[in-house]
Amino acid sequence: MLGKVLAVRTVRLIATLFAVSLLTFLLVEQLPGDPILAILPPGGLDDLETIERIRKELRLDDPVLTRYFRWAGDALQGDLGKSYITDQPVSDAIKDRIPVTMELALLATLIAAFLAIPIGAISAYREGGYFDRTMSAFTTAALSIPGFLAGIFFIWLFTLKFNWLPSTGWNRITDKGLLANLQTAILPAGALALAPLAINARLIRADMIGTLKEDYILSAKAKGLRDRYILMRHALRPSSLTAITVFALQLGGLIGGTVVIETVFALPGLGTRLISGIYQRDVVMIQGITLFIATVYVVVNALVDLLYAALDPRIRRQ
Repeated sequence: MLGKVLAVRTVRLIATLFAVSLLTFLLVEQLPGDPILAILPPGGLDDLETIERIRKELRLDDPVLTRYFRWAGDALQGDLGKSYITDQPVSDAIKDRIPVTMELALLATLIAAFLAIPIGAISAYREGGYFDRTMSAFTTAALSIPGFLAGIFFIWLFTLKFNWLPSTGWNRITDKGLLANLQTAILPAGALALAPLAINARLIRADMIGTLKEDYILSAKAKGLRDRYILMRHALRPSSLTAITVFALQLGGLIGGTVVIETVFALPGLGTRLISGIYQRDVVMIQGITLFIATVYVVVNALVDLLYAALDPRIRRQ
C-alpha cells in the first residue's frame, strides 16, 4: 500500500515540476526587453547584423517550445545554462550562493520554532489571560508587518540606534567563525522569522486549547502532576504535529522569501543574484534560479506529504 502511495506521489511530483518549469520559462520569456541588447555594448545597439548573428549563436530565434524542451532537457542533466552577461554557469552561481540562502531559511525556522512553541503553549494554558492577550496582539502585528519593513526597522533599531549588529555584509563560517557569521545573519533571519513565528504560535495555541480539555489531561491534573510536566509531556507532543508540518512547508517558502530580505541587507545569496539578473535581463540566470527555488519548495511539500502517508494509515487508505 505504501509503495502505491509513493508511486502516486512521485507521478504528481513529476507533473508539478513539469508545470513549474514550463510556467517559469514562459513567464521569464514575457519580461520586457531583448536579452541581446543587454549583452551588447552601448555602441553596438545599432549593428543589426551583429544582433542577428548573436541571436542565432544563442539559438534565440528558435520557437519558444523548442527552446523550452532544450532547456528542460539540459536541466534534467544538471545543466541550467550559462549567464549571457557574465558567462558563469547558473549551477555554479547557485552552488556559491545557496549556503547563504539556506542558512537564512534554517535560522529563521529555528528562531520561529524556539519562540512559537513556548508562546503557543503558555497562551493556551492561560487562555484569556494577560499573557494570552498580549501574545495575540503580538502575533497579529507580526503577521501584518511585511518582512522587508521589519528588516528596515531592525536596521534602524539595532544598527543605527544601538550599533549592536551590522546592517549589511556577510561573514562566512569558514572564514570568520560562527559568532561573526551569526552577527551578520541574525537580523535578516529575525525579519524573515516573524510571519512563521506568528502562524505557528497560533497553531500551537489552538491545538493545545483542545488538547488541554481531553480526559487524559484532566486525569493527569487530578493525579497532582506539575503543570510544566503536563504541558510539555502530555499536551505539547500531540499538539505539535500540525506545527511541525507547517514548519517543514514554511522552510521551502522561506528559501524563496529570502529574495527581498537579502536585497534589504545586501547579502550574497540567491535572492540578490536573482534581482541583479532581472535588472541585467539575464534570462538564463533568472530561469535557473527560479526553477531551483520552485523545485526545492515542491520537493519539500512532497516529502511532507509522504511523511504524513507513512505516519497516518488513514491517509494511505484514502
